[in-house]
Parts: sequence; C-alpha cells; structure tokens
Amino acid sequence: MSIRLCMGEYASVGYEPEAMGIKVYSLEELVFFIRENAVLLDDGFMDESLEEWLTAECKLQELGEELRKANRKRVNLKSYVAIILEYAGFYSGDINKQIENVIAENSSLSIYEKKKTKGDVLVQKGHYGKAGREYARLLQMLPEDMTILRGEIYQGCGVCLAKMYYFKLAGEYFLKAHTLTGKIACYHQYLWTKRLSMSEKEYVEFLRVHEEAYEDSVEMEEYLEDLSAQWEHSHSGMLLQGIRKEKELRKIAEYQNKLKERVDYLKDAYREIVN
Repeated sequence: MSIRLCMGEYASVGYEPEAMGIKVYSLEELVFFIRENAVLLDDGFMDESLEEWLTAECKLQELGEELRKANRKRVNLKSYVAIILEYAGFYSGDINKQIENVIAENSSLSIYEKKKTKGDVLVQKGHYGKAGREYARLLQMLPEDMTILRGEIYQGCGVCLAKMYYFKLAGEYFLKAHTLTGKIACYHQYLWTKRLSMSEKEYVEFLRVHEEAYEDSVEMEEYLEDLSAQWEHSHSGMLLQGIRKEKELRKIAEYQNKLKERVDYLKDAYREIVN
C-alpha cells in the first residue's frame, strides 16, 4: 500500500478548471483532474484564477507564485502543468512525463478541435447546458470554411438540446449538421426530433410530404418499440409501474407521496444537466 502526503489545505471553495463541470478542492484533486483530462487542456488552463485559488484557498503561496512567474514568462502549457505536477509529487516521475507528453502531442490540434472535444466530453458526462454553451462559443469563433467541423458542432448542439427536451430546436441543428456533413446519423436524429415533437397526425403528414423519409421512419419505429420495451423493464420503468399500482389500489396518499418524490427527483436531475 502506498501513502501519499497531501500538500496545502482542503479548500472551502472549489475550483472549476476550464468550465469542465467538475470542481476540485485540493491540489491532489487538481492533479488527478489534469491526468484524466490532459487531452482537453489548452492555454485557457493557465489562468490567474487558478493561481489565486491555490494561494488563497489551498494556502500554497509558493506554488501560486511559481505559476504567476511562469505566466509572466509566457511558458507553454506543458511547462506550466509540469510545475504543478512536480510540486504536488502525487504521481511518479514516469506518470508525470506521460501526462506532459499527452499535452505536448495534443498541442498539434487546433484550438477549434480542442474546444469541440471539450464540448463532447461534457456531453458524455451529462452536462448538457455547459456543453451547449461551449459549442455556442466555438461556433462564434469558427472560420466559415471549416464546414465539416461546423456540421459536427451543430450535431453536438442538437444532442444537447434533445437531452434537455427542446426537440423542435434540436431538429433544426440536426438538419444543419446533415446538410454540412452528409452523415446519415444526423438525418436519423432529425427524424427522431420530428417524431418526438409532433402529434401522431402531424408526423404522418410530415412523412406524406417528405416521402424520402418513409423507409428510415419505419426502421426508427421498430427501434422505438424495442426501446419502449426495454424501458418498461428498467429501474425507472418498474418504479413508475409501482406508482401506478398504488393508484389502481386506491392508495391515494401513498400514490401522491411517491409521485411527488419521483417528480422532485426528476426536477433536480434536470436542473443538474441544464446548469
């Protein structure tokens, strides 16, 4: 069993590196974050707010000052991160070198590709609000001639909006993504949003007008039936069936209490993904 000596104090106020949806409260947590997200780091990580946080919250004045000096000298990201890793002494020299190499190799990616990857990771972690804002900022700075990347970002925006139940708006982004990338997956996502945002009558009329979508829609309906069956046997599905059972048995008080608990849980979960 290995023992690691912690440095500084445990912060009362957390620090969120690069708006990644994760807060750290100590130098050790910061170092762990760096290792897990090395491929995503860019020059925005070298921020004065990090130096101030390490100094004021973690009481690591020496490290904060070293990083301030490094910033004044305009060192690159790899050198900046190396200062933190070496000072913490949390990982072995070999692991520190691996982290630094990942950062150096990733430096060949454009800032647009890095920011797109950052948004993708936020989506994977369920932070759809943060991811959407990351994509929106990227779209504003992206050169017009980067059409494929723009299309992929539109697709990411569509995913975020769909996960937050803005199906109609999500569909507009998926259609833009399909137009720019030609990816069939984007077109299928567009059809999904139409299916979820329209009444049965409206959707049938949509398919009548857009005959080219009919075959894809049939395949999607079969998939939807499979998903519905899977959901019925999932934890959430079984939970809802139990709540319905209380109502059928006329246990109104129990039904109302359990329904309120579930609704409150879903509200909290929704607030978490949109923040």
